[in-house]
Amino acid sequence: MHYSWNVLDPAVMGDETTMHALFRRLREHDPVCLVEHPDFEPFWAITKHEDIKAISQNNAAFLNNPRTVLIQREFERALLAQFGTRNGLETLIHMDDPKHRKLRNVTREWFKPGPIKKLQGNMKTIARQYVDKMEAMNGECDFVKDIALLYPLRIIMSIIGVVPEEEAMMLKLTQELFGGQDPSQSRGGNADDGLAVLMDFFAYFTAVVEDRKKHPTDDLASVLANALVDGQPMEQLDQISYFIITATAGHDTTSATISGGMKALLEHPEQLEKLRERPELATSAAREMIRWVSPVRHMMRTTTDDIVLRGKSLKAGDSLCMWYPSANRDSDAIDNPDTFDIERDNRNQLAFGYGGHMCLGQHLAVLAVELFFRELLPRLKHIEMAAEPEWVQAIFVGGLKSMPVRYAFR
Repeated sequence: MHYSWNVLDPAVMGDETTMHALFRRLREHDPVCLVEHPDFEPFWAITKHEDIKAISQNNAAFLNNPRTVLIQREFERALLAQFGTRNGLETLIHMDDPKHRKLRNVTREWFKPGPIKKLQGNMKTIARQYVDKMEAMNGECDFVKDIALLYPLRIIMSIIGVVPEEEAMMLKLTQELFGGQDPSQSRGGNADDGLAVLMDFFAYFTAVVEDRKKHPTDDLASVLANALVDGQPMEQLDQISYFIITATAGHDTTSATISGGMKALLEHPEQLEKLRERPELATSAAREMIRWVSPVRHMMRTTTDDIVLRGKSLKAGDSLCMWYPSANRDSDAIDNPDTFDIERDNRNQLAFGYGGHMCLGQHLAVLAVELFFRELLPRLKHIEMAAEPEWVQAIFVGGLKSMPVRYAFR
């Protein structure tokens, strides 16, 4: 077995120590590495910041479609049979221009910094509610399960228009979708189980679309349900996929950043004290947490022409897999990348991607992380880990699944 196969091992990728050791080895010895595994179609693993940035901004030479994330061969075939696409979904991350640009414009205004600022009051209230909950738990909680998973979920569900009573179901479906390789989160181990998760999403959001067409409100669900593209209603697969990516990526990556950010603060107490004493650093701290955690592990592209990259010959139609945690720890692009520094200038980090497909919700994510720690730290007297953290075993979206803590409020 070639060591590069480890990028497909959820146990290796589900632990920050083994993951970063693997990426360091690939960056130093084989930064454009062909991975041929019996359960996956072949692909090139790209681990250098410079290469990932260049690929991301050249949308004509490197396409998002037809292969956007790493999916086992058997499941890809099942998705192709069910939906007519090997990705199963048709979200913004799966599209190329001009379709990508047209559908991105449907919600682009919602996620600009100005409109996001208008949500700040409600987001502050939600942050306070979850810090209040933490305070009421008598000095012990599982920070991931009790707080970090639920706070950003409430934010994005309130923006979409999902009622609180249905959030537990949405969390479960998200974990089954993104954490399907983790035995504790998976619905099952075969392609039929993965299809069933997607079909549950489709059934739920189809009902939401029908409701908002009849009874539109001022929520994002109403925007998506009634959107026109080229003067025509959105196609159903595009529409439901839009709901799914907004509802899932809109909270799962943020929760991973908050929990991983708290872990980083606990492991770097001088940074915790600095942030407590200087709350004006909350925005740069949030961005450093996002770089440090890099919850989205990878995205893929397909070459349109034969190219040579770092001496390797790639053919038109080859798949490339860009590993963002590796890019964000590349010392050729980022100074002292293995140092957690809340004052770092993070304009060069790639956790949100780069170029035309850069994450639409990045401003919302940064603000959600910032507001949570602005609310928590002034009220917190002491916090420490009560047990070893546990990681989600996954190769697409990663992060902590458990981190028991002990603490005291002021």
